[in-house]
Amino acid sequence: KERTESGYELRHRHYRSASCEGCPLKVNCTKVAGDREIKVSLDYLRYKQRARERLKSEEGYALSVRRMHEPESVFGQIKNNRGFRRFLLRGLPKVSLEVGWLSLAHNLLKKAAVDRKWQMASQG
Repeated sequence: KERTESGYELRHRHYRSASCEGCPLKVNCTKVAGDREIKVSLDYLRYKQRARERLKSEEGYALSVRRMHEPESVFGQIKNNRGFRRFLLRGLPKVSLEVGWLSLAHNLLKKAAVDRKWQMASQG
């Protein structure tokens, strides 16, 4: 058991190999000088399994498909069509402001395109 600074209790299982000496896979397996050690959180594994089960359900699949169409395309458009690759500012308040400006610009350009399309349809 471990306690974080905030007082949350973490439970882990520790696994350590008996001896890595002479193992041909040691270079690929671990970078430490001693033996291989793994720390596993059973809660994390349980949460991960529960999430997998939910995603495999019909409802979970429908939600994930819907999610792909809703916000992900907007981020793709901002990155590819608007050329946005990096934040210019640092710090959460400034980055939040920058995201707000990007979203506003994206929505205004989208509205202008819809208005233009509507005008063209009404004229011709």
